[in-house]
Amino acid sequence: MSKSKISFIAGTEYEHNGNEIYSSAYMLLHDTSFGCNSWQLIKQPKLLPAVGEDKDLQSKYGKTWKVFKDFNKPVYIHNGFCFGVMICSELQNSRARVAFQGQIDGLFILSWNKDIETFGDLIKSAALDVHSYVILVNNRKYGDSRVRVPSKNSWMRDLARLRGGDNDYVVSVSLKYNDLRDFQSRAKRWSSDSDKFKPTPEGFEISPLRRITPSQ
Repeated sequence: MSKSKISFIAGTEYEHNGNEIYSSAYMLLHDTSFGCNSWQLIKQPKLLPAVGEDKDLQSKYGKTWKVFKDFNKPVYIHNGFCFGVMICSELQNSRARVAFQGQIDGLFILSWNKDIETFGDLIKSAALDVHSYVILVNNRKYGDSRVRVPSKNSWMRDLARLRGGDNDYVVSVSLKYNDLRDFQSRAKRWSSDSDKFKPTPEGFEISPLRRITPSQ
């Protein structure tokens, strides 16, 4: 992947710090800002355990969850693409989701979750209330990895969706985030038949970095 200059985002299994334990997302991002090919490795910790996860860690293994205080989830800017990352159960935090509203083109969710029905509803909701592409990557054992779009047309809302299978494989999806920015940059939320996306949520404000001159 490095030879092909492909950036990579992945979740980790538990990391140990003495009797404390936590998990993280790692981003290996290709960069040419210094005039040459280089790579940036970024680590983002999961702030809280899932429901019952800390109980199991304590009762079975004598481990406690490492708490990261005063950590705000950042907006990453990679080759002009603005994105955020959440880890599994963090998606249930609606305040944390909405904090990305207007700031990002895509939200990556790194997951190991067997309750795909509930999580599927959260993904649909996130695409609308954040109003961005939502990219869910789940363990292949449970499936339902997908790219969700706040599209006006129902048949365009899942750009890709994967269920099950025995073999690892790669799926390529193009995110037309400039079209999303164009739509979100309108001065009014008025809709028209030709719209590609659902209306932005009430109170939505696009960040100056993402704002462009609307094409129509």
